[in-house]
Amino acid sequence: MPIAQETAEKLGMGSMILDASGFGTSTTDQSERLAESIETADGFAQVFPEHKFQIVDVLQQHGHIVGMTGDGVNDAPALKKADCGSPFRMQQTRRVARPRSC
Repeated sequence: MPIAQETAEKLGMGSMILDASGFGTSTTDQSERLAESIETADGFAQVFPEHKFQIVDVLQQHGHIVGMTGDGVNDAPALKKADCGSPFRMQQTRRVARPRSC
């Protein structure tokens, strides 16, 4: 977390970094608080592919247009769901996660 916060601050992104390791099954009340946290976060740390999908989903449900990057086939669901998905390594992800026009 400290590295993510420092990097975000240096890039001028803000310092409100949400630790995605806390995502998971939760009650409706906790889900609403998580959605609010996702929407107000400046960035995310400890993110796994399933978290990326959840982040995209929450932001889209709240009316945001979402761009997502990923570097592996396991990122394909989030890349496909995002309004603009951009895989890093085309040779590994091109069959599953095609870039979308952004």
